[in-house]
Amino acid sequence: MAYFKIGSTDFSTYVSGLKISTDVNYNAQQNANCDTVVDYINKKRTFEVEIIPLDSISMAKLLAAIDAFSVSISFRNPKTNALETGVSCIIASHDISYYTIQDSKIMYQKFNLKFNEL
Repeated sequence: MAYFKIGSTDFSTYVSGLKISTDVNYNAQQNANCDTVVDYINKKRTFEVEIIPLDSISMAKLLAAIDAFSVSISFRNPKTNALETGVSCIIASHDISYYTIQDSKIMYQKFNLKFNEL
């Protein structure tokens, strides 16, 4: 069952955690009657994806998928329990750390990717 894709590539087998946060953007002002008036602007989601330790081939595949500044992701929406597709996101930064380099076997440590909805 696919629950996390970048573009059309399914990376669900690499994911050990998925956190979805929602931030609401608004303006709040107090009028002369001391009432607070709130203007709703929009809401945006942030997706934090925990990636398991990967070998060099899997890491290359993942890094190729997130190489563009803006990507389209699909994820399992907890509100609908269905795969939500085509969510445009940016990845501001990501850190990759080597776990081990022995002979010809290279492994990378687990890490998090943070996607911000556009």
